Amino acid sequence: MKHWHYQVMRHGGEDYAVHEVYPLEDGDAWTQDPVTVTGSSVEDLKKSLIMMLNDIDRYAVKDYE
Repeated sequence: MKHWHYQVMRHGGEDYAVHEVYPLEDGDAWTQDPVTVTGSSVEDLKKSLIMMLNDIDRYAVKDYE
């Protein structure tokens, strides 16, 4: 079973942003807006940032229009 992950996406070859990507049987889906980093504590923020950094290293940049 596939799970969502963070991925750097490039819109029109210009701007980069981090989105949540959801792998599906017939292609990927992703959040319309880039993700923001929020949390109820500094530790929550650190965990989110570490997850983002790990996923950025794991997944290639996805181009979209």
